Amino acid sequence: MRITQYKALGFSCYGTLVDRNRAILDALKPLLARVELHDSEAVLSRYRQLAVELRQHSPDISQLQLHCRLHERLARELEIPEDADSDWDLAMNFANRVSHWLIYEDVPGALQYLSKFYRLVMLMPADAGPADALTERLPVEFDARVIYQPDDRRRALADTLVAAGISREELLPVRSLEEDDPWRELVDFPICTLRRGQEVPWTPPAPTGKGGRCEYASLADLVLAHQDALRGG
Repeated sequence: MRITQYKALGFSCYGTLVDRNRAILDALKPLLARVELHDSEAVLSRYRQLAVELRQHSPDISQLQLHCRLHERLARELEIPEDADSDWDLAMNFANRVSHWLIYEDVPGALQYLSKFYRLVMLMPADAGPADALTERLPVEFDARVIYQPDDRRRALADTLVAAGISREELLPVRSLEEDDPWRELVDFPICTLRRGQEVPWTPPAPTGKGGRCEYASLADLVLAHQDALRGG
């Protein structure tokens, strides 16, 4: 499998472009500072569970309301004493940061490079907040944005690609290791995985007879692999 054989890249949002985990922990610092001991991975896991529970219970809840309630639930589960004024301020500050979660440092430069060779597609959950809040912080325009519902990913992807004039065979999905990454349910091969934060370094993908997989530690490493492929490496 050679990444240069594709004409488009399809990025999931979290874990590839947006560092959601670090953003959540940063936004929760004022709350977590009131707890002597906490496990970051446990906090992130509980965040994901609560987000799903709250969304299932109230499908039409806004992002602001969801994260205010989520913050309140986390505070109670961490056994932090209630303080109406302080709790409200902290919850609102946390909720207001959702649309401005951190972008990985390598993303702007990597996207500028990749946009010269590929059409760029972004997959974004409908409940992630305004897509413009993310794309306006990026240095390139995406050729298509797939805004999907949890139970409507496949149709949303197909319709968006048709509208943008992109063939599915021309598209290389770039996914994360996040449990809710949309590509997990959409495709098996080919697939490119970014293993951000993992100890195992990237290695150039070995050719495969049918379909293929490739893995990199970051988007910057994908760029290096593309440059190497252009040189015939």
